[in-house]
Amino acid sequence: MRRLILSAVAVSALALSAFALPASAAPVAAAVVAQDPITEADVEAAAEAFEVTLEALVAEVETIRADSSLSEEDRQARMQAAIDRKQPEIDTFVSLLTGFVRQQTLDEGGTAEDAETAAAMIEGMFSNMLIQGLLSGEIAAEMGGEGE
Repeated sequence: MRRLILSAVAVSALALSAFALPASAAPVAAAVVAQDPITEADVEAAAEAFEVTLEALVAEVETIRADSSLSEEDRQARMQAAIDRKQPEIDTFVSLLTGFVRQQTLDEGGTAEDAETAAAMIEGMFSNMLIQGLLSGEIAAEMGGEGE
């Protein structure tokens, strides 16, 4: 579980380096959004809090997956409904993560367009990894292997 969250943060760092420009070529960002900077500590704290939400969601999804009284179609629908109920918490975490990616991209000399591209890439990758991992059982399997 923690690996999924931390890998999203690590991938964001790699994405940032792909969009960073040499300081001499760095354009000035067209618009600066007035907000408190998001620190790595903020992302780590949010990841820890999100992990609790995700663990509860994984437990719910795995309970549904194990219910042999359901058809595969019903099982998939119920798992998706469980994920949908947690979507606001997922969106909150992804929003913080993509905000961090935008900020870092701009701080490293990227353009506003680079920042949006990097954020969109991270959002898509994280969301896809999360949903697919929940529905396939991969996240539950990883969680089961973490204590070993």
